[in-house]
Amino acid sequence: MAQQYFLVNDTRYDNHHGGLMVVGNLHQAMLKRGWRCAGSLPVSLPVGQLTQRKEFLQQARLVIVNGEGSLHHDNRNANRLLEICRELQKTHTVVLLNTIWQENDPGRWLPVLQDFAGIYTRDRRSQKELAGLGIRAGYAPDLTFYDYPEFSNEPRVKFGCTDSVLYSWTERALELCSKSDGIDFVTLFTGELKYTRGPKDWGRQLKYQLYPWVWEKMHLRVPPRYRSLQFAISDTGEFLQRLSSYRALCVARYHALCFAIQQKIPFLAVPSNSHKSEALLEEAGLPLNVF
Repeated sequence: MAQQYFLVNDTRYDNHHGGLMVVGNLHQAMLKRGWRCAGSLPVSLPVGQLTQRKEFLQQARLVIVNGEGSLHHDNRNANRLLEICRELQKTHTVVLLNTIWQENDPGRWLPVLQDFAGIYTRDRRSQKELAGLGIRAGYAPDLTFYDYPEFSNEPRVKFGCTDSVLYSWTERALELCSKSDGIDFVTLFTGELKYTRGPKDWGRQLKYQLYPWVWEKMHLRVPPRYRSLQFAISDTGEFLQRLSSYRALCVARYHALCFAIQQKIPFLAVPSNSHKSEALLEEAGLPLNVF
């Protein structure tokens, strides 16, 4: 019988192609090693939601925390994960993997970092910063690199420009792409809520349905994330195939950069809200100052 683990920070619930590939590859890799997922805590849910998953946690011999781009600058998601990890370490063996680490408060985090059974960062910048705190961490590339399809569409004709976690960039990209027939706007969001967190997502479901219509039909201003949904591609394979058709990409999301590297698409990378994109370029041996 397979051993079971519980996943914290299940980013499939963000409903974008990066999170879908990360968690899918994580489950695939664990299954090959004789482990089965007992359950998960979706991204953005607080520590109090663990009680509703008590049955799944009781079945799990291991808790895996999927750090992704959350653990930087003591942001809201980092603080949420700090509380969750602190609670789970009382009862379970907990590992942190696939994570960034940047400029979080050592005084608050050190006891939790020291209690992880293992830590694996997805870049060496993060690994080095943890080493400066006396924390030993391994290095393993982002989980999108574990397994991915490869496309080689020809000819490559147009250019693409992606959205960003920074709304100001997404707003600017939408505006620029609307003025050029030769540049497509690209969003990593799937355009539909394939994974939902129940009542917590009712408001988001309404926005997904209403906001694009309000923008297109009534020309009223709505947040750029929802304006971008009109360009969304639901299927990840189809999305990656579309990316591979571009002559070049301007990438402003970390996982868009991962996909560009995987599909061998020429790109210009735009900084995000942490060192994640710059760190990935360093891992690939690419310069940071070429324009």
